[in-house]
Amino acid sequence: MYFTVDAPDGSYSTGQVIRLAAEGLYFVRFDGNEVTLPLELVTVGEMLDTTEEEYKLWRFFDTIEERDTWIEWLDAPSKPRVISLVKPTN
Repeated sequence: MYFTVDAPDGSYSTGQVIRLAAEGLYFVRFDGNEVTLPLELVTVGEMLDTTEEEYKLWRFFDTIEERDTWIEWLDAPSKPRVISLVKPTN
């Protein structure tokens, strides 16, 4: 299983859930740019953590392709919308 984790500054980290370590505790590996990072222990509580506005910080994906599709959408610039302010005449 793959994941993204949002940071308070608006950035995000990516990685993979490796395996169950104990009840409610998982080994995860965050993606490193140049080196393979060591495994870290993360609790289910940390994975379910939310912001004050109740937004989830962790998002989970079955495949790396699903995660990459999410990241593409997330990083894509928003398209401006044009709204007509002219009142129709009838």
